[in-house]
Amino acid sequence: MAKTVVINASELHRAAGKVLKRVALQAEHLVVERDGYPVAVLLSYPEYEELMHLRALAKHRDLVRALGQEAERQGLSEEQLLAELEEDKRKAYNAAYGSNPA
Repeated sequence: MAKTVVINASELHRAAGKVLKRVALQAEHLVVERDGYPVAVLLSYPEYEELMHLRALAKHRDLVRALGQEAERQGLSEEQLLAELEEDKRKAYNAAYGSNPA
């Protein structure tokens, strides 16, 4: 697990190269403060990508849950829901590209 370190903005400004190296190579999370208040966090790019992936998965899970609840509220079966989805996909394809060859 990455170590969290607090630095002030003037240190980041003064030693940006060293600070970036710490983040990239030493797996540190740096909380940047200005006037004693946290304003930003620096973390490695692979950690950022992982964070964005986890965030997207959580949003997807929430969307699927909401869609399931709405389908249940409307009394739709899974088959009806999938059929409507296919129809919507076909309409979207036709609107964007013209007639669907399949």
